[in-house]
Amino acid sequence: MRKPSLIRFLALFTAGFFALAALLSWVLRDDWSRTVVLTDSPSRGQVLEELTPGRALRQTFTAGMDELTCLWLDGSVWNAAPGETVSLTLTGADGALLAALRVPAETFAGDTLTAVPLPQPVAGHRGESLTLALSAGGGLSFWAGTGVNTGRFTVETGDSGGLTLDGESRPGALVMRQQGVNRLRAMAWFWPGALALWALLMGTFLHAAHCESKGKSHFLLRWRDLWGRYGYLLRMLVARDFRVKYKASVLGVLWSFLNPLLMTAVYFFVFNTLFRSDIPHFPAYLMSGIIVFNYFSDATNLGLHAIVGNASLIVKVAMPRFIYPLSKVLSSGINLVISLIPLLGVMLLSGIPLRLSMLLLPFALALLAVFCTGMALLLSASMVFFRDTQFLWGLMLTVWNFLTPIFYPESIIPAALRTLYHCNPLYQLIYFLRSITIGGVAPTPVTFLYCLIAAFGTLGVGALVFKKTQDRFVLYL
Repeated sequence: MRKPSLIRFLALFTAGFFALAALLSWVLRDDWSRTVVLTDSPSRGQVLEELTPGRALRQTFTAGMDELTCLWLDGSVWNAAPGETVSLTLTGADGALLAALRVPAETFAGDTLTAVPLPQPVAGHRGESLTLALSAGGGLSFWAGTGVNTGRFTVETGDSGGLTLDGESRPGALVMRQQGVNRLRAMAWFWPGALALWALLMGTFLHAAHCESKGKSHFLLRWRDLWGRYGYLLRMLVARDFRVKYKASVLGVLWSFLNPLLMTAVYFFVFNTLFRSDIPHFPAYLMSGIIVFNYFSDATNLGLHAIVGNASLIVKVAMPRFIYPLSKVLSSGINLVISLIPLLGVMLLSGIPLRLSMLLLPFALALLAVFCTGMALLLSASMVFFRDTQFLWGLMLTVWNFLTPIFYPESIIPAALRTLYHCNPLYQLIYFLRSITIGGVAPTPVTFLYCLIAAFGTLGVGALVFKKTQDRFVLYL
């Protein structure tokens, strides 16, 4: 590359890079500065005695967040007098009054966990022992439990302690949840990280230009040459795969709209009507999971046969073999983009507003495509040497489908298993999509890191296996 062309390229790259960084900073600035936290609650064990006049229920607990904004309490109303109220006071470890309020007794008539917002956020007490005191004139009781409520399952924790009624200790803990805000410092590292990445990329480009001037090899130069030689072929393969999929179909590409809609309708009827799902915005929640998993299933199933199905071309035409599985992933990606249109419609019909976080959608789709590319490379190479891979993969997809929260909430997973559960790459990628669409917030830095590791880690493993085995493909085709 000539020096004027190189300078022009570096200038355009720098302008584009920092424009994108500024856009990301604008989108992430609030969500990476603070995050809402909602704890689990003890599961119901027994209902405590009625809070008659003069009785006081106290629960000591540890503040689990930087700012405590709301408490969720599980109470039951027993013919409370009209206008009856519950007095709540929150004190610190030193006895200082942090919050005091009165709540109408009928607030707890739902016989489930009820949100009780605090008048002012309680800040600066994270990790400290706080005491909640409840009193009423009668007709109201609260529940105590000894396990952590995670939905359909309960993880027993034994006697949590800290619960007293009229000064007498009671087993377990009050059935309650804490809600609040944790302060994040991720944005403090955003621009230093962006500058470090820019410097790394600039150094790589300059090194590639130096190698080109000296007639040496560089991986960027090899990729540039590959794209120049085979970019047109890759586009033709993608177009062919997309046309062939709907060639004999009456509705054609409309199936990209109808498939997620019909699957969502079936799942919605089963889980919202028969099993009474209480997931907020359940149609959008369901469709977002279906769209991601359908793309993953389609891309990997097509990628699985990418080498074996093109055996006649591979043994006759000299070209990079990774193009075949890559073309399958990209052709499936067209269906993915089209299927996002009905998702957008379901979101609007469900009353979900379009927020700033939606600008992260291309990033989420790119990570998903990278992850699927890695899996397609790995599976296509395995299929050449072990034809039973197709049957094993079909079984694994079924298992993977049920291990991913597509049609059920994460809360049914036992708390003790959630760390392991979060290692599922599809869980992280679906959570990413749901955060920016349904939740309207940017995923946390930890979620970004999980998705990056899952996507590029899988791509690295798949590319390594594919590269090590591709020279022997012709012996088994």
